[in-house]
Amino acid sequence: MGTFDHFQKQDNTPKSKTEIPAAPPLKDFHPYDTGLSQTILALSEEFSEKTTPTRKLCNRTQFIALLAGISALRKTPGIPGPTQSGPNYFTTLPRCASPETAAECRAHLEKVFGITDRQTLLEFCKKEICCHHQYLDFVGFWENHPPFDIAQLNKNALDFFQVARNFSAQFYTIVGHKGYLAWDISECMGHLRAGYACGLLTWDELSEMAEGWIIQAQTFQNWADFAVSLVCGELYWDFRHGSKLPELNKGLNLWVQLIRILLDNDTAWGSGMWYDPTTETTEREQ
Repeated sequence: MGTFDHFQKQDNTPKSKTEIPAAPPLKDFHPYDTGLSQTILALSEEFSEKTTPTRKLCNRTQFIALLAGISALRKTPGIPGPTQSGPNYFTTLPRCASPETAAECRAHLEKVFGITDRQTLLEFCKKEICCHHQYLDFVGFWENHPPFDIAQLNKNALDFFQVARNFSAQFYTIVGHKGYLAWDISECMGHLRAGYACGLLTWDELSEMAEGWIIQAQTFQNWADFAVSLVCGELYWDFRHGSKLPELNKGLNLWVQLIRILLDNDTAWGSGMWYDPTTETTEREQ
């Protein structure tokens, strides 16, 4: 299995009061024992025991900004940072301050991600970011309703599928069917945020492209629930790109720090602000 030989199959999975019962019994369920799931489990239990702020209704713009909270913690060329944006930084969508900074941001998106317009942004997110659909494929095999015939895979594809499936299995009893969905949402919304900031997207285009993610975000109970799925997705994404255990642990520590920043900030996720699509109101460009 090449890059992933250092992981050994284990039949044991973490047990806790948050474990999700599997019915019927799981099939071909062989989680790797990397130690990562124990950290995620402890994080999940810590969040479940903390007092979660009561949901406070927010509008669509605020929710899009909150879903892109991780992106807001990164420095993106041309996009104003916290010191330029004031107390509502995590609940507003930034715009580049000048044509020069907008050009700087667009140049960054093109150089690093190959994003030059709406279509290339969509293609990048679908190809390079989204991985929850892969997790759901694994779930289908574990729960005995496979989405495709595994015999159709060639040897290399089969080997990688089994490695990726068994890596993901360690998180199943923690996140269940939510899997890596929050990762997909967070990272894609971050790119939408950047595209809007530099003028690649209009407000209407941003709102339309965000719609599916907004609806899927309702899967989560609160931001703590969202955060656990996000970290699991980040670990899988790094794993797929060849990171070994030391790098995965380093990445885990970093991402836990980032989500704590958002959860502990009462102007970000700690506010409890959440959007209800059933209370839709028309919003125009800021």
